[in-house]
Formats: sequence, structure tokens, C-alpha cells
Amino acid sequence: MATLEEYLSQATAPGPDRQLTGCVVMAANKDGIAYSKSFGSMSVDPTSHLYSEPLTPDTTMWIASNTKLMTAISALQCVERGLLSLDDDVSNILEEWKAPEILVGFEDDTGKPIVQKAKNKITLRLLLTHQSGLGYDFLQPQLTRFSKYMEANGKAGIQPIPKMYLFPLLHEPGTSWSYGVGLDWVGQMIERVTNQTLGAYMEANIWKPLGMTSTTFRIQERSDIKSRRADMSMRIADGTLIPSPTRFVSDDLPDDHGGGGLFSCAADYMKLLVSVLKNDGTLLTSSSMEALFMPCLFPDGIKALRDNRAAIYKGFREGKIGSKAEKKVIQPYEMNHALGGQISERDWTNGRKAGSMNWSGLPNLSWFIDRKSGIALLYSSQLLPSSDHVTRVAFERFEYAVYNGELGDIGSLGS
Repeated sequence: MATLEEYLSQATAPGPDRQLTGCVVMAANKDGIAYSKSFGSMSVDPTSHLYSEPLTPDTTMWIASNTKLMTAISALQCVERGLLSLDDDVSNILEEWKAPEILVGFEDDTGKPIVQKAKNKITLRLLLTHQSGLGYDFLQPQLTRFSKYMEANGKAGIQPIPKMYLFPLLHEPGTSWSYGVGLDWVGQMIERVTNQTLGAYMEANIWKPLGMTSTTFRIQERSDIKSRRADMSMRIADGTLIPSPTRFVSDDLPDDHGGGGLFSCAADYMKLLVSVLKNDGTLLTSSSMEALFMPCLFPDGIKALRDNRAAIYKGFREGKIGSKAEKKVIQPYEMNHALGGQISERDWTNGRKAGSMNWSGLPNLSWFIDRKSGIALLYSSQLLPSSDHVTRVAFERFEYAVYNGELGDIGSLGS
């Protein structure tokens, strides 16, 4: 059997058999980074000067939904300071949500959305745990259709968040789970109660305290960060890797998007994961850190989340790539969601322990924090589309190597 490093070296090697564009894998304990290795290059485009440039922990990437953990921490800091409340009606701060509406269908002749008034209030807790009813228009077909209707009527496109993400809800707040733009609205709440941009708030309260000098919402204003950015790549239907014709997200968004707007690097992001793992009071009090990890879905939300995760996992494991994975880390069905991310309620076979929190970023970045084992893992890449099966195998192989001793006794180093 190939070692992790042999596997990743081969998978990222240039040529027609290349399986991955490039990745940075890092494992840490409470003392800091215990393992760090980079594979592949910053581009798969032979005409690019980045084609021969190796990926490194300092390579800039769009980290997409990896942003959400920082937004959740920022929100809890505001709760600690009495600026926000987890269970108050958010319309006290976000006037846009004084009368939320639920999308129930479309008119047959005109395609006009049909909505009805929501009965329940939206709260910060519901936004953080994706129980508000908000979705993503690139994920949920109903919202895709809604956005196309709005675009046809001149009311869509890149705009400030209060206009861009004023979607109708997919369900009554607090009655189900749907992944969406809730954290972008949380970012707006933080801005309004602190009277500063989300980036300025994070700079003062997360990035500077942790020494994260290569993280920004405004990449056009940081030439030092932009100069180290990797190209985005794409896997097409036949499995071939090509230069992506799009970076997916604009460099010039008018607002700081708390749900997925950050550019950072693996070395910076691991500082965040280590700080959360240490729980030393730098970011949050001990009670707030416990709240970050506390499962808090309502029963219908639990079912919706588990059905969603189970369907994704089933598709992976039964597919050609997942079914033939060299090493297998088997995830349980029992998932929940906390304020900071998804929570595993049972141990994973050959991997992380119950109570671990995880999430991912669209161009195939993944992280988790296993407080019971004293381990944090990060996998960073820039590959579209999301949920790439080859990447999942690579991250699974990485997790297996950590938990089965191939990379040394990483967890005990932080004890």
C-alpha cells in the first residue's frame, strides 16, 4: 500500500494521469502544527507561469465557506459583549427580515414566485445553524428558479448583501435545515452593531490576535496576498483536470461576505483551528467555546441535515472512486449542527471522534477539530466543482494516516 505522501505525490504529478491539481495538508495539536506537506503546483495550465510553481502553506486561496467559522466566532464575541443575542428576533437589527416570506411555488403562466408570510421569527441561532429557511440559489432548484425570474426582471446579480441575498425562505424558520446564506446575514448583523466592516472587525478580533497576516475579504487591496494566489482548476465530466474558466466568486464584491468571502492560506487558517482547539481564551470564553460546539438542531432539522449528508455520502461511497478508495474512514449517520459547524455524534471508523466539528469550502477545502483526540486537520485546494470525489478520497486517506499512526502520534503531542 502506498503511503499518504506517495499517494498524494502521484495524484498531483503533471501529466495525463493527474488526479488532483494540488493540495496542502496540515495536522495540528494544542502545541501547534505537527504535520505540514504540500503537493502539486499552483496551476494546471501549461501556459501559466504558475504551472511550475509549487503549492505551499502560504499560497493564497479563496476559502469560501471556511469563512463561516470565523463569522460564527465573531458573532459569539458580540454575544459576549452584549451586542447580539442568540435568540432575539434578528429584525431588531436586520430590518429586511421584519416580514419574512416563504417560497411555496410559481405561477404557471408567468413564472412569478408565490410566497406566503412566515409565522416564526428568525434568530441568530437559526442563521448560524442553517435553520432559518434561507438557502443558496446555486444549490436549491427552487431558489435557482427564483433568481432566474428576478434576473429576467432586472433584480439580480452582484449587489450589496441586503439586496443580493434577500431570498424568500424555503421553510418556516426553526422547522428544518437548509444550507444557505444565513452567515452572510450574520456578517451584516456584526457590521451594524459594531459600526465597522466585517473585515475590520475580524482584523482586530481574530486575525491580529492570532497573527493571521495573509487573510482578507479585499484581495484587490492586498497585492501581497494576491501575488501568491493559486489558479482555480476544474474537473470536467470525463475526469480530466483543466484550468477553470471562472474563479466562481468576484474579487470585487461590494460587501464582506461572512458566509464565504475570505481569501487566506493554509498556514493562516491553521492558526485559527489551533486556537479553537487550545481554547485558551484568545478568541472566546470557555463557555462560549462550548456553545460553539453544542449541537442545537431541532428534531426536523436533524432529520433534514442527516438526510442531506447521508445522500451525499451514499453517492460518494457507491460511486466508482469512493468504492475503490484504498483506505476507508467511515462516517456515521448521526450528525448534528452547532453554532460553529457540523458535529459528529458518534466516532468515525478509523478517524475522528464523537464531538468533532467540521465544515468545508466550495473549491474543495475541508477542516475538522477533534477536541477529544486533541487534533485539527486541514486540507486546502482550489478545484471546482465542489464535493469532488477524488478530493474526498484524498482527505479520507489523510485522516486515516493521522489516526492510524502513519504520521506519528500527533494527538498526544498536544497533551
